[in-house]
Amino acid sequence: MNRVKAALGFVTVAALVLGATGCSTMRITMSPKAPAAELANKRIPLTVGLLMDSEFVNYHWYGTSGAEMSKLDYDLGTASKSVFLETFMLVSKAVRLVDAKPPYADPGLNDVVIVVKPTIAGFSEEHSAWLRVVNYYSEITYHVSVYDKTGKVVLDKDYKVKGVARGQATVSPGSNYAAPAADAMSKALVEIVGDISQLKLTGE
Repeated sequence: MNRVKAALGFVTVAALVLGATGCSTMRITMSPKAPAAELANKRIPLTVGLLMDSEFVNYHWYGTSGAEMSKLDYDLGTASKSVFLETFMLVSKAVRLVDAKPPYADPGLNDVVIVVKPTIAGFSEEHSAWLRVVNYYSEITYHVSVYDKTGKVVLDKDYKVKGVARGQATVSPGSNYAAPAADAMSKALVEIVGDISQLKLTGE
């Protein structure tokens, strides 16, 4: 009987510990980079307006990690804003941050030829429940709308891209989750820029 009570006590304590641990949240911050090598032959020789609204830049995705026994909070908006801005600064003539769709009455925006409006349409991740030194996966879907100077939609498309990274036992757990998400973002930007660079657009 004492052994049974001891076993039940152990199970109860373990459950409480796991429950308390599971209430913690691991914030995942990504640092995606504009993939310069993949973008080397893709250019947009125009002034581009980037319309990144508050829903986009403040977007978070929430999940759970059985391996870490914690909740996951992916700050996708901050990372996406950073990589979109860096990428378009790399491939276009100039970049303007705008807060509305064209056309514009402000003469200071006359040089903006196209406006790119991204949204985050979906996200998912996959990880091992037991091992860290395995592949981690993330999949992000961006919906991108591109407008010409008159406000006409010239591109409206979903970009669903999967990223992968090998987990490491010696880094902070959050890094293992961040790496494939950053990889997916960078790959998506290559596809997005590739499509925009092929558009037949009038100049400034």
